[in-house]
Amino acid sequence: MASFISEDNIEQAIIQKLVKDYDYQTLNCYTTVPDDLNDGSHRTDKREVVLHDRLKAAAVRLNPGIPEDILDRALAELTQRRYAMSPALANREVDRLIREGIPVEYPNADGKTEHARVRVIDFNARERNEFLAVSQLWIRGEFRYRRPDV
Repeated sequence: MASFISEDNIEQAIIQKLVKDYDYQTLNCYTTVPDDLNDGSHRTDKREVVLHDRLKAAAVRLNPGIPEDILDRALAELTQRRYAMSPALANREVDRLIREGIPVEYPNADGKTEHARVRVIDFNARERNEFLAVSQLWIRGEFRYRRPDV
């Protein structure tokens, strides 16, 4: 009798590989009811796919000299919805902001304007980043819920 590999077997193998070989953390957000907000993701809306608390923690950790209100504005720019753009252009813009940093300016202690780039990933020091494999995250789409595996 041939053995059957289920979708769950594949999902679990991917998660194990990410944890073992790449030091990922994991978060299983499965709930039996799709609109249940108590899934561990700390989202307030099932249409949201960004885990804002983790993104903010990364921004604070990677940008110690930038005031928190400036970080909040930069993250709002990064995560804003880009409805008017084609998906390809929206993805390109977000990719650029992640790779190059989100440009900000703010007054320093001397009252002079500082120009900086808010980073959410440190491309030069992998160990400063936090990697997370999220599984079974219900996402509310325009017509129905979807639940990607990882």
